[in-house]
Amino acid sequence: MPADIQECPISDGEEEIEGLDRELADLVLSLGDSSLVARWEAIASLIRAGAPAVPRLIGALKDANKYVRWGAAEALGRIDDPRAVEPLIAALRDHDKDVRWKAAISLGSMRANEAVCPLIRTLKDDDTDVRWGAATALGEIGDQRAVEYLLAALDEKGSHENRDGVIIALGEIGDSRAVDALVAALDDRNYEIRFEAVKALGKIGDPAAATALLERLRDENWEVRLVTAEALARLKEGGVTGSLFALLTDTSSDVRRTVAGILGETGDQQAVEPLIAVLRHDEECRYEAAEALGRIGDPRAIAPLQQVYEFCDPCVRVAILNALSAIAMKNRGSPGSFQISGQ
Repeated sequence: MPADIQECPISDGEEEIEGLDRELADLVLSLGDSSLVARWEAIASLIRAGAPAVPRLIGALKDANKYVRWGAAEALGRIDDPRAVEPLIAALRDHDKDVRWKAAISLGSMRANEAVCPLIRTLKDDDTDVRWGAATALGEIGDQRAVEYLLAALDEKGSHENRDGVIIALGEIGDSRAVDALVAALDDRNYEIRFEAVKALGKIGDPAAATALLERLRDENWEVRLVTAEALARLKEGGVTGSLFALLTDTSSDVRRTVAGILGETGDQQAVEPLIAVLRHDEECRYEAAEALGRIGDPRAIAPLQQVYEFCDPCVRVAILNALSAIAMKNRGSPGSFQISGQ
């Protein structure tokens, strides 16, 4: 197993430099170890070594052993040294697909603008995983030059995993040119594509997507409904709040909790009565309903909060007390003026 590089006092002595170089060489050699654990330990040690390891790692990108090349690409991406950008770009043409994928991922994590054009070319790679890696890397870099090529890739036939990566990238870049294509993806048969398309539209935040997103509030998949509620909240379009009320009775408690939280953040007083209904009838979501009512601060919630207090568990009771206090403060009252049953 590789050992960590020993800490030593700063020195220009040849012996110390040679010792460090030997340790780095041993660690790079360990990247090709038959043991997965040993390989990851070597990667971790090289990452901790930082800049002094970069020249050795760059050389390792041309090693005959694919595990060495993969490990070198991983470590270089984590060290984030600009000297590694061009060698990693060259590794996008490696004959092993896993190395190409890792090179793309590392360039994305480094946000290397110089890699945009090579990564765009990699969108045409023969391997689906490599294309996915190139797309997500372009998303992390965030350069708008990639948008038209990502849109073209979205139109191409391929596995949903590849389209998934393209959609994620378009959301990260945040260019409104992608809205129409992402709206079209909302009708995809695969729920994962719909899920990512909704998230991407939420990140872009273009009001033009509001109508299409409202339709997804009735999606058959609860995860899609949940992220749709979050996306609509980001758009901050008038009239959207009322469309979320129906989700307070959704079959998924995760959706109900999320929507209660969103309604609280909007501060919309139209949400008070629907949230009071949740408080009274939905034991799983009382905590979130109480918090939301406290954020809105409408006095209509005082009596319902007091009424359910004694029937709730300790955590929900804390949320109720906090909500009553918040309502009092917003209405220039005093928390002490509320008589809490059981206190």
